[in-house]
Amino acid sequence: MEKLLFVVLLCGCPKSSDAPPPQSLVGEAKRALAEREKRLTSFTLVVDSTEGEARAHHEVSFRSPNKSRAHLTSPVEFELAFDGTSLVRLTHAQKKYEVVSLDMPPADRAYFLAAQFMPFVPEGFRSPLLPQAGVEAKRVSRPNATDAVELTVKPGPGVTVSYVLRLPAGDFLEKRTVADGQVRVLRVEKEQCDEKLKVCVPLELVERQGEVTLGTTGVSAVVLNAELPQDTFSPRVPEGWTRAK
Repeated sequence: MEKLLFVVLLCGCPKSSDAPPPQSLVGEAKRALAEREKRLTSFTLVVDSTEGEARAHHEVSFRSPNKSRAHLTSPVEFELAFDGTSLVRLTHAQKKYEVVSLDMPPADRAYFLAAQFMPFVPEGFRSPLLPQAGVEAKRVSRPNATDAVELTVKPGPGVTVSYVLRLPAGDFLEKRTVADGQVRVLRVEKEQCDEKLKVCVPLELVERQGEVTLGTTGVSAVVLNAELPQDTFSPRVPEGWTRAK
């Protein structure tokens, strides 16, 4: 899970005199995301997901700036928690726990932590990971957003990832991934909006490749900006468990 996030794609038609320059549009999008992060400081979610015949159920909590905990209960039981200092993994079937080393430069540490929790946090609750440079941007519209921006990055050879965000709130609407000629689109089908926080978050996301549904994510029991105590992110290791080496 880090900072994938510049050049407006020009059509062959004359450029409007009031169209924002590419860098201005990228900056506008990044500012929208930064302000959204300030407003949405914590959440707890219950998530049910499908991929083909596979089913999964988990809960996830987050408190700014980086405390996180995920508890997968199906198809296997597994916990991952970071309390601001220690990253702990608990594997219930083996009755083992692991304290993961975070002995690395701060930037690498932040990226590593984000990547660990990314599979558990549905798109739309944290900002997409955007690089400092190499981001292309253009204004677009969607049925549920008359003013939106599409941000495109190229994280590797032959791979393009585009995010569509509603402006000015920075709400996630769509993610398009192109790799090896295959196009996968993850789209918000249902959302919940909070007028006080001025944010909308996904309740249902569907990923498709053409007309084929690849997977779904359903989010329930959404609680935004609750006061989450420190012990939320410090799971108790059951007596008799062994520490993994």
